[in-house]
Amino acid sequence: MERTGLTVLVVEDNPVMLKMFLPMLERLCFKEVLTAGNGKEAWERLNREETVHLVISDLVMPRMNGIELLTKLRASERLWETPFIMVTGEENINRLMSSIEVEVDSYIIKPFTPIKLEAEIDRVLERKFNPTPYQVALQEGRRLLAQEGQAEPALAAFERASGLQPLEADPYYFSAVVHQRQGRLEEAKRCLNRCLEIKEAYPKAYDLLGLIHRREKNYQQEREVLRRVDRLSPYNVERNLALALACARLGDHQGVREALKVAGRHADSDDLGTLEKIFRIYLQSGMTAEAEVAYRKYIDPTLSNPRLLNKFALLFKAAKSYEPAIFMLDRTVRLWRTAKNHGIPPPDMAVYYFNLAVIHVEQANAAVDPAAKRAGYQTAYKLVGKGMDCDLNHQDSVKLYRWLASRVE
Repeated sequence: MERTGLTVLVVEDNPVMLKMFLPMLERLCFKEVLTAGNGKEAWERLNREETVHLVISDLVMPRMNGIELLTKLRASERLWETPFIMVTGEENINRLMSSIEVEVDSYIIKPFTPIKLEAEIDRVLERKFNPTPYQVALQEGRRLLAQEGQAEPALAAFERASGLQPLEADPYYFSAVVHQRQGRLEEAKRCLNRCLEIKEAYPKAYDLLGLIHRREKNYQQEREVLRRVDRLSPYNVERNLALALACARLGDHQGVREALKVAGRHADSDDLGTLEKIFRIYLQSGMTAEAEVAYRKYIDPTLSNPRLLNKFALLFKAAKSYEPAIFMLDRTVRLWRTAKNHGIPPPDMAVYYFNLAVIHVEQANAAVDPAAKRAGYQTAYKLVGKGMDCDLNHQDSVKLYRWLASRVE
């Protein structure tokens, strides 16, 4: 395979491994060898460089790992066809399934020899630059599928590919994608079943089949399909969230716990959106205690972020789980009173006091005992008054204060 006109990007955070890589690649006569210390740096380089013909990336890295980089690459209109080789140690072999799901072209297990590296590079580049008629048809279909209004021409290309290679699973999967988008769900399921007959370990086919079952409101089948694929690839966070939702719709609390435990263990600690989904699914399932644990374990372990305490207290309030909502905003009040560097501006604190007062009012409104109702109103009256001490111009507090005054005085 001719490599003299090609540029390769090596993504590796270990200086020792990088030092080993570079002489190997120089001997393979690439035009240029670029380097990046993590996935984020690599993504910036890929968008800055005119052309990178091959990416060789470590799996485990800080800031953005190899799977996250590969996912961004495959989602890019300009870069999605870039060949990608993943490198990892034997201790991370189980995580490789996640990269296979995002269409890694090849992977290499450390330690490896220069001969092994060269063989994998040549195999990947040969497929890219000297494709077979089958690969040409498949890639044409994928390019058409990415264009609006080209679903039927894409389907024709996939059918041509399956005619050339009847025992390849990919054309059936992508044909199913077309049918599903066009609302032809039975045809989509037929293609997916054929895909899985050919290649049982095809996680994306299970995901699409689960999505179709969800659209058909067949949650029992959705749960079964997602459990099957979860056994193949147990570390996919989004899939475990989908599985938890399927279990929630069936009232399967144990299934919810198991799926969200996996999702929480493998979610990025900085990915607040995913962590909030875990919290919301517990809450949606009526599992208030688990939602509280999820907040403390994943989102705000020290209970010291006023903005998050307020936000998640309101989520508890919306679910009519008043006690944990009150606890969270009481914690904010405690920070305001006792922490030297709480960082809460008085207008924000007025809002937190107001929200806490509203929760006490709602709890009081739900009370049957007149004494409990009156006690709740009195507590809310005091709280909203303290909020007005923080910001007298908070109009909602003024209105609530007047409303409560008529009930406690």
